[in-house]
Amino acid sequence: MPFSSDIFSSLTGLLPAGLQDVEAVRILLRGDSVIDWQRLAIRDAQHADAFLKLQGFTSSDPLDAARLLWLRDEALAYLDTHLKLWVGPEVRGLRDLRELLVMASGDGQRQRDACVLLKVMHVIHHAAGRELLYQLPVPVNELFRRIEQRVFAAVDDMKRAGVAIAGFAASRKTPESVFTKLLARRDSLAAEVHDRLRFRIVTRTLDDLFQALLCLTRWVLPFNYVLPGESRNDLIDLEGTLAADPRLRELRALLQPVAGEADAAARVNWFSAAGFRIINFVADIPVPVADLVGQQPDPRHGRVVFLLAEFQLLDAATEAANETGDNRHALYKQRQVAQVIDRLNGASRG
Repeated sequence: MPFSSDIFSSLTGLLPAGLQDVEAVRILLRGDSVIDWQRLAIRDAQHADAFLKLQGFTSSDPLDAARLLWLRDEALAYLDTHLKLWVGPEVRGLRDLRELLVMASGDGQRQRDACVLLKVMHVIHHAAGRELLYQLPVPVNELFRRIEQRVFAAVDDMKRAGVAIAGFAASRKTPESVFTKLLARRDSLAAEVHDRLRFRIVTRTLDDLFQALLCLTRWVLPFNYVLPGESRNDLIDLEGTLAADPRLRELRALLQPVAGEADAAARVNWFSAAGFRIINFVADIPVPVADLVGQQPDPRHGRVVFLLAEFQLLDAATEAANETGDNRHALYKQRQVAQVIDRLNGASRG
């Protein structure tokens, strides 16, 4: 349903580039892949700095600047050698990668080339961060703690910005809960348990939900690391929201087309009751680990790792409704356990 509040006035100064923010929220709600995007909406170097910071980079840091150039060179080598896909000299020769982000937000052939290069850099960086994760001399729980601290600080900032937060909780899945989840579903693998770290944000009203999502995309998670096909949105009619708000309505026409409809069935939870409603998505959160790799990091790995976290958002009225009748969490767990027992006994119901 559309929201009545004017998010731009209630979060004054928070949203310097509204189009990019709305695009980011859309990818959270739909679970699309950023590889299918056609353009960014980064307006200037300052906005590019904020985007890079969310990725774990500081453009003024010499090691981070060198890492970005290494990623550019690796991406160009891949495009040239493996795909025979040529990127023009205006893009190829850029030394300040903030310019690449701004260029990817423009028009013409160089904009398309910039997007191609950024997509490959994104994948190389992500793969390298995943590899680095397994080489660090610290337990994963310590890295989870860093994400928790970031989200805790963001929720405090939301409250200060005027977002009405009615409840917030962070949780880590116990080993027993992981076992039950893996046993209950045929399509689950240990590597695909995305909710080992989970954050739940409850807002007072539906209006505040959209504001909370905007804040998350600005302070916590880069939209480009949202897991495709893992989003569920039962609460926000994004098209209706954009059409109803005069300022958002102007941005609606500027949104890039998406590559087909998101696969809503991919995020169905078979143990939830029919009336259960929520916003749910999973993101691979960049975690800077400069303190753990020393001053001479391997340029192939960088200084950022990635850890999956699940986010649940809903308003207070929906939360209350979710705890009534068949929606109750206790009944959800009962259905899940019954399925595990059936499967172990060779009598699975589906």
